[in-house]
Parts: sequence; C-alpha cells; structure tokens
Amino acid sequence: METLEIELKKVKQRELEILKAIDMRNEQRTIPCACCNIPYAINTLTAVQTRWTTYADGHGNGGDVVDGELQFVCPTTGNINRLLFDNTDVPWIERRQYANNPEDQFTRIYRKLFKEVINASEETEKKKHVNNYYVDAHRAEYGLVEKRQIKPQQ
Repeated sequence: METLEIELKKVKQRELEILKAIDMRNEQRTIPCACCNIPYAINTLTAVQTRWTTYADGHGNGGDVVDGELQFVCPTTGNINRLLFDNTDVPWIERRQYANNPEDQFTRIYRKLFKEVINASEETEKKKHVNNYYVDAHRAEYGLVEKRQIKPQQ
C-alpha cells in the first residue's frame, strides 16, 4: 500500500474509535421520567417506537409505514414518556430538514443506545402516557440543534 492509503486507514480506524467513545458517553446521559422525576441512563431504558402508515391515495390502499415519535418506559412507574420537541421557533417549511429537527437528530443519535427498542403495541398504548419535554429543554446537553431566538415583530 502507498503511504496515503495507510494514513487513510489509520484515520478511519481513529474515527471508529471516536464514534464508539461518543456512543459510550451518550448512552450514560440521563432522562428523568416526567411522572416520578427519577433520572435514568439511556442504556437502562426500553424505548418504544411508534409507527404510522401514510396513505398517498387517500383511500387506505398501499401506503408507507414511517417512524413516529420515540418514547420510553419508566422502569419505576411503567408509564410511557413521550419524548416531545417544541419546534415552533422554526418556520413550518424548514421543520422537516434534519439540521432543524431536534426530534430526528435525537432519534438518529440515541435510538440505538437504549437497552432495547420495541414497537408500539396495544399493550403499550393501554399504559399511562406522559409528555416529556426534558430533552427539548436541554438540547445542548444532548448535542441537538439549539432553539432559534424568535425576534419580536415591530
């Protein structure tokens, strides 16, 4: 191999080591339950992934299944915490862009770090659900896009 290829291989290996260290740090981050207020490390929680079916033709035929919100089960109360994000500081047309979407960012970075991820089911839907805005209120701590400062209208 040539020198540049060897150097590139080393850089890629170092990148993998850094990414693993980031995941190890992130899985230790905590989220408190919105009911009992006890903080839990992400790697100790069971995540619940909701899914929705979109129907392009409006008649219920065909349709794509897309991921909805990510939730977690409180180990103490059994309540489902809906991880919600207030993104009203971003113009509507820009909200689905990854760079402006803290919910998509959180899901992409943290979903794999939960102890397990289960699909929403009739059983999870019967449990008490609580709205949890903790991650939204602490975006910087989780490495998510910060809220924009809304300028007052004159």
